Amino acid sequence: MHRRHAVAQDERNNMTLVEHKVSVVIPAYNQPDYLRRALQSAVDQVHRPLEVIVSDDCSPIFLEPVVEEFLSPRIDELTVKFFRQSRNLGIMDNFRFAVEQATGKYLVPFAHDNRFIDRAFLAEAAHLMHTTPACHLCIANSVYENSDREMLEIPESLGTQNGWAILGGGEFIRLYRRGGLDWTQAIVLDHEMALSLNAFDEPFVVNRSLARRLNSGEDNVCAYVFILSSVGSVAVTGKCACEIGTPKESYSRSDPAWVQTKKKVKFVVFYNLHRADLKGEHAPEVKRMAFKQALDYVDHICDMRIAEYYSYHIGFLSLVILSLLRKPWIKLRYYFKRKMGKNPLTGKRFRKVRS
Repeated sequence: MHRRHAVAQDERNNMTLVEHKVSVVIPAYNQPDYLRRALQSAVDQVHRPLEVIVSDDCSPIFLEPVVEEFLSPRIDELTVKFFRQSRNLGIMDNFRFAVEQATGKYLVPFAHDNRFIDRAFLAEAAHLMHTTPACHLCIANSVYENSDREMLEIPESLGTQNGWAILGGGEFIRLYRRGGLDWTQAIVLDHEMALSLNAFDEPFVVNRSLARRLNSGEDNVCAYVFILSSVGSVAVTGKCACEIGTPKESYSRSDPAWVQTKKKVKFVVFYNLHRADLKGEHAPEVKRMAFKQALDYVDHICDMRIAEYYSYHIGFLSLVILSLLRKPWIKLRYYFKRKMGKNPLTGKRFRKVRS
């Protein structure tokens, strides 16, 4: 295990990513038992070379002893690195720090309360991206802890080879979060391409400094999925590769700023994706879908802080007006949903509202 200082900026700029290597980055805070199982599942992956990076965000519970359990000089091409922040950076800046330490051509963002449940997942994803140069993203199914609820519902119309379907970025993004390919935490991405597109940086993330400005929680809403979809193809499998942990102390469950403001945060990230100068042949479709996603949360943007953030831009102000006009209809919709369970005009049953 390496416990060392952060890689200096000049060193990062000159860093060459290692071909075939997969870097699993785990931003961590407390919950040593969950971290232990996440690490065990990572080192059990059959892929080599493999790098596992843990960044402890100044946890009250010191996590280095947990990481030390996974040292083994007999395992070739496996590196485990541990960093502890001297002060709490916040979930997004700690994640960005961990990414900066990664040296693999392929990157796996991995929450410390998750665990891999398919030992071949990283090997299959790395091989697929290596043999398919236009593919910059691999996504597998996930299942919640103590549940059989799967995150992806792969449409039967998608043809698969060896369990994987390769979709153009535009086709994938049309299905993402709306056509069965929902949010999942089993992701392997092209690290080099993501860095070249600034996929982990503002304006595609609400980090601590921006969260304070907006009086909100932090998140990136997996914006890198949209960004990488714009420049190439995406590989998808229905096989479950990850179990999503559900501890009561997790960020998404326990942080009041996130719980109360998550829809505001999602609007900001998706709207910024829509406004951004995305690269690639699929960028127009990706930007349209990002705008549709932003509209799902438009009822939560009547906030002077957000208006100031967008410099009172006419496009944003138009969405505020739209949100005000929508409110009477939303109240009427919920009335019919409670009373009848379906739309009185179309007769269609109401879908569950996205949280």
